[in-house]
This record gives sequence, C-alpha cells and structure tokens, in this order.
Amino acid sequence: MNKRLKKAVVIFLVLLLTIIAIISTFFITKYYSDKAIINRVTEIYSDDNVQERLNAEQDELLLQIDDETVLGVIKIDKIGFEGLVYEGTSLSTLKKGVGHFENSAHLDGNVCLAAHNTNKFWAKLHTLQNGDKIIYTSFLGSKEYHVINITTIDEDDWSLLEDTDENMITLITCVKGQKEKRLCVQAMEF
Repeated sequence: MNKRLKKAVVIFLVLLLTIIAIISTFFITKYYSDKAIINRVTEIYSDDNVQERLNAEQDELLLQIDDETVLGVIKIDKIGFEGLVYEGTSLSTLKKGVGHFENSAHLDGNVCLAAHNTNKFWAKLHTLQNGDKIIYTSFLGSKEYHVINITTIDEDDWSLLEDTDENMITLITCVKGQKEKRLCVQAMEF
C-alpha cells in the first residue's frame, strides 16, 4: 500500500472514530439527562411528599416538563422501561413519553396509559407475564401492581379502560403489523 493510500485510510478512520465518539457522547448525555429528570419526578412525587404537595397551591401540584403536564413515572423492570407519564394521548404527547387517558383514574381505580410500540417505549410489553411487577408513582402517591391479564383488543374496544372499584393499571400499545389491533396489559394493585 502506498503512503498516500495509508494516509487516507488513517484520516478516514480517525474521522469515523471521532464521529462515533460525538454521537455516543450525545446519546449517553441524553440518557443520563432523562434519567435525572425521571429520578427528580420520582423524588418529588414520592409518598413522603404527597401530603405536603396536596396542601400546596394548585399550580404547584403537577410538574410541567417539555410544555406537558407530568403525572408521574412508570417503571417496568421486566422490560427495562422507566419513563415519564404525561397527561393526554395526543401524538405529540406520545412522542415524548407515556400518555394518560384523560378520563381515567389518576391513582385509585383503573389508571389507563398508552405508549408507542417502539424500542424507546413499549416494544417489549408483549413479553410480560402474569405476576410481573409494574410500579407507578403519580402526583398522588405510588402503587405497585402485578400483571393479571395480557390480551389483544380491537383498536376501538375501550371496554378495558372503564373505571373499576379495584385499583389497577391498564397499558395499551399498538401490535406490530396489525394496524387495527392493540396490546392490552392489565395489572392489579399488590
């Protein structure tokens, strides 16, 4: 190999490694920034702080992040997911995180949530099994749930989102390759 070609290969490799380092740094920084926000919300919304927050002014009850109302944090260890729960299920809200169906309960009753079926959110939701744990920390306190039902429903079937006397959480996401279907995971308070 002549000197020019070697030099060009070395320059190319250095540039490639520099680009990879910059991109990696961006994603690592984003991960730790997101994690810090989630930890902050979890701490502020912890059971230890609920009564103090409920006694505060109404505008101090809910956090505002990314121009969205943050209701809490959902954590599903089995699939390695932890993310913010925002009020509403608009496309712009679901791009940012998990959305809360506005007419469902906030903590007591049937808390209904939706998220995209992507690697960033709930692509692995279908791997949950009965008994798996879900932790939801909301502005009203925390609850631990255990999965009791995993089913596929029609996109216009809202029957599993109706309020209940039991404390439960209902998670909805799309089913890959089946535009008219939704995966529905329900869990009861432990």
